[in-house]
Amino acid sequence: MATRQEIIEEQIRMIRLRLLVDLTTYRLRYASLSRQEALALIERTREQILSLFPDKDGVFELVLRPRFLRILNEQALAEWGMADAIN
Repeated sequence: MATRQEIIEEQIRMIRLRLLVDLTTYRLRYASLSRQEALALIERTREQILSLFPDKDGVFELVLRPRFLRILNEQALAEWGMADAIN
């Protein structure tokens, strides 16, 4: 059974995870980034998340990377004026 301290540390890591994901999502949506800069941001976020949860690379690849890439692709389509064409 986890100690109170371990539970608190896990909660802190989860808050940091949420913050990292939210900040990355925000930057991908609203910052003026080249595709290379955006991909580098995604990779830096992956490294930071893995420093918090070393054994969760599979979860990142399954859940977060596709989410980030979808946002990146939506932004690219919006910039080209093609977002309305897909919807």
